[in-house]
Amino acid sequence: PFYQQEQFLTYKSIALGKRVVHVAPSYTSQKCNICKHIKKTNRHKSRFHCKNCGHKTHADLNAARNIRDDYFLSSTQGTQEQGSVNNPYVSTSFSG
Repeated sequence: PFYQQEQFLTYKSIALGKRVVHVAPSYTSQKCNICKHIKKTNRHKSRFHCKNCGHKTHADLNAARNIRDDYFLSSTQGTQEQGSVNNPYVSTSFSG
């Protein structure tokens, strides 16, 4: 059933000059969008309640936000938007 939806989205996106990007859906319904904690019992039917931080929302909304975040992380790897951060230099001597 999702193959047909994928084909339709691809067709429409090409017509609009856009592209369809695939994101692995693994654990998106079990992962908290706020603290990223993954636990199977976080989701119960349409309700999401994180056992780690207490975040509550609709389960599909939480999963959609995780898919969005996973896309942003995968599309910005190695770019300025997601550059590596160097550890700060901290002096061990104190003069004062």
